[in-house]
Amino acid sequence: MHIVDPVCGKHINRNKAHMVVTYEGNEYYLCCPLCQATFEREPEKFLRRVRGERKVRIRR
Repeated sequence: MHIVDPVCGKHINRNKAHMVVTYEGNEYYLCCPLCQATFEREPEKFLRRVRGERKVRIRR
């Protein structure tokens, strides 16, 4: 089964992922050490993308 790396968007085989990171009870599969480090530094940034959320700018 193929899944998507939340950092780079690459489709990867679940069994061949570089790393599986558990965050808030969910598993995220990452393709390489760079994506792992990037995800671990700012997980919420990438989880917004996974959830389909977007940044909202409030104009005053």
